[in-house]
Amino acid sequence: MSSKEEVLSAFRLENLKTVPVTIYGGGAWTIYNSGQNFVSLSTDPDKMAQVIIDTYHSLKWDMVFVGSGYNNYLAASLGGEIRAREGGVPDLKDPFVNVPEDLEAIDLASIEKDPVIQTIQKATRLVSEAIGDEVVVTTTAWGPFTFAAQLRGVENLMRDVYKKPEFAESIINLSRRAVTEFYTPLVRDGTIEVVALAEPTASGDLISKRHFDGFVLPSLDRFTSDMKNMGAETFLHICGNTTDKLDSIAKTGVGLISIDHKVELGMAKEAFKRVMCVGGNVDPVSTMKDGSADKVREESLKCLKTASVGGGFFLMPGCDIPPSVPEENIRALIETSRKFRTGV
Repeated sequence: MSSKEEVLSAFRLENLKTVPVTIYGGGAWTIYNSGQNFVSLSTDPDKMAQVIIDTYHSLKWDMVFVGSGYNNYLAASLGGEIRAREGGVPDLKDPFVNVPEDLEAIDLASIEKDPVIQTIQKATRLVSEAIGDEVVVTTTAWGPFTFAAQLRGVENLMRDVYKKPEFAESIINLSRRAVTEFYTPLVRDGTIEVVALAEPTASGDLISKRHFDGFVLPSLDRFTSDMKNMGAETFLHICGNTTDKLDSIAKTGVGLISIDHKVELGMAKEAFKRVMCVGGNVDPVSTMKDGSADKVREESLKCLKTASVGGGFFLMPGCDIPPSVPEENIRALIETSRKFRTGV
């Protein structure tokens, strides 16, 4: 069974002898450890693709994320401005939706015309053409709620869900449409079979379960349904402790939920069994960045023993990894999964 077949089988919750493994995202790690930077690659799809292809051939993880670290450029394509940061991913300088009229002025057609979005989409196609037969290739974006927070500002959106809920819903709805617009050409032409969303603003550290159910869940449910109708599964990562929201996440319709290291893995696996694949959740900082390779092996093995039974598990760190993670530790994560057998 190829790497790609193994991953798609995990999405289907099939009980396998082996467990797929990857790092989640990894854009900053890949780019900086290749001696490149985000700004130079943002205008060069061939170089962006080659950096990703070369990293894959070196490490051979089971899912490749194109565009990781470039998520803020989608908001920039609608009227925002990017701030490049030395040693970090590019930020959106300022939110730019302040009143309903700002929302009405946004033209989603600008997405396909944006040069950086074109670079990401072309790079995704190049990577898929090169290695897409052997490994799952996807590209990344913010989920609708987090995207809305980029447009409006996190603190402003948090106030809106209390004081201006209809305005918040309008921003989230437009955000969902924007993310769908970004993915649609790549899904329709068969470049990708999995789309990858990150929802850090939907974290249990930021919003209540009540507001998750009211403002996050509906947009994710609609988005995943639209993707399924086009033939694609959805990979979702939510940062922070989402223990109180596990039953709600189970209703999103995603094919894989990547959970933070703050969530107890056994509890998550129980909540999502026979519903969706679970990914996680080696600590990306204290273990992957600051720990030894032996510590990575120990924690990875613990995750495998906890969540691999019954299928539907994908070993990965509990969030994107910092660029300073030693390559030795990534190899330890991958090798531990490769040696593990589920007993099927």
